[in-house]
Amino acid sequence: MTDPRDDEPLGLDAWEPQLPPSDFAERVLAQVRAEAREERAPRDRGRARRWVGRGSAVAIALAAAVLLRVTATPSENAQGEAIAKERTEVSIGGRARAVLEPGAEVKWNGDDVVQAHGDVFYRVEPGARFRVHTPAGEVEVKGTCFAVKIRGEGSEGVEMNKRDVKSGVIGGTLTALAFVAVYEGKVAVSHAGERMDLGAGESAQVGGAGVGDRAPVGAGEKAFDAKIAEGAASKDEMSQANANLVDQVGEYRKRLEAIVTQKVELEKQLKTSEEKLAAAQSDGAAPRTKGEYDLSTDDWTELAKKGQVKYRVPCLQKDYWTFSPDKLDKLGLAPQDATTLRDAYERSYKRVWDQVRPLCIQAVGNPEVVDKIGASSCPHIVYDVQSAIDGEAAKEAHTQAAEIRAGLRPEPGPNDKVHPVTRMFLILTSANKAFEADLAKSFGPDEAHRLAHSNDMCNSNSNWGGGKKREPAP
Repeated sequence: MTDPRDDEPLGLDAWEPQLPPSDFAERVLAQVRAEAREERAPRDRGRARRWVGRGSAVAIALAAAVLLRVTATPSENAQGEAIAKERTEVSIGGRARAVLEPGAEVKWNGDDVVQAHGDVFYRVEPGARFRVHTPAGEVEVKGTCFAVKIRGEGSEGVEMNKRDVKSGVIGGTLTALAFVAVYEGKVAVSHAGERMDLGAGESAQVGGAGVGDRAPVGAGEKAFDAKIAEGAASKDEMSQANANLVDQVGEYRKRLEAIVTQKVELEKQLKTSEEKLAAAQSDGAAPRTKGEYDLSTDDWTELAKKGQVKYRVPCLQKDYWTFSPDKLDKLGLAPQDATTLRDAYERSYKRVWDQVRPLCIQAVGNPEVVDKIGASSCPHIVYDVQSAIDGEAAKEAHTQAAEIRAGLRPEPGPNDKVHPVTRMFLILTSANKAFEADLAKSFGPDEAHRLAHSNDMCNSNSNWGGGKKREPAP
């Protein structure tokens, strides 16, 4: 099926060039073959031979083909393609001939040519417009002799069509460059809306930032080769920059590991202090205190005044659900209790994730992405998205959740309209109580309460909000 973009007008003008000598192509091809046999012979090139000799050896530098396919309809509508393995001469569209150097690739449909790779020299007899489409821009003539060289990674491994040049979507087009040299007549080159007309003996670079300045063929080719070399050097600089980033990431990981080690040490110190406090309390030295996240209705009332929410959630990372014998011993449990704890954590995870996941999908809009984010990070995603929508409403959700936990507002039903952040906080603030109730079935209520609030258990503590105090809702 024909792409409708192929028929879009290009808005390019053409004109009748000065007719080249009728035997120009034959002279150029003869010169190409002669130079192939004279690689070791001295090259005393006179000015009279500069355009023809140099054009065939350097600026001609254009793509040749051993793989050649042609659809033989009337010659003016002939279709075909050529992929260069060695220097090859082909006829295009009935009125053009091309010399292709190894590595080049062309496709044609009548007088429309797509040159995806390499170097090609064209000899076009006078007639209607003849176009060459490249990853870097377009060349348009009516009858002339010219050469096109393509360099850059943007054209490698790409199935290029005429519409790719028009729409500018061909992969890597921004890195592709083309060199156009004119030997007879006139040629129009264009890229990204910029156009330049070249006459005999002139050349220009096309691609990247647009159409470059015109220059004599010899000087223009040297500048083109220098630019390609400069691009290769910039790739080396980018590789070094990437290596530096890898080193930086490694350093950050080392720092993170040090912080984790420090956290473990602080937790040990905290446990020791708690044990000393518990011993002192048992001797009547001080009144017994409850855990920071073992919150009463009075605690929730104070949190509501501050617009604050606190909670403890049983561990959501599956790797930490199985306790070692030493860990069980510290908790005062037997080895066979490991299975009971693991099963309780698994049920807790399912309860939390089944409720938080729909809120996260509502915020992100993609279930697959949500599953990759996971239960631990989804609450932050929900909060950030809702804050971006309405920051004040998200803050108010802290107070509403705290007031509900304090008994100052009624508990909403599953179908009641509630702000997503409030709904999320209600899920998370009830997670540890549900976990405790589950443990009570195996260990009894007192032991379950001790375990649910023990710092030797796997859990996550969070504290959201805060700020100016306010009176709770009546």
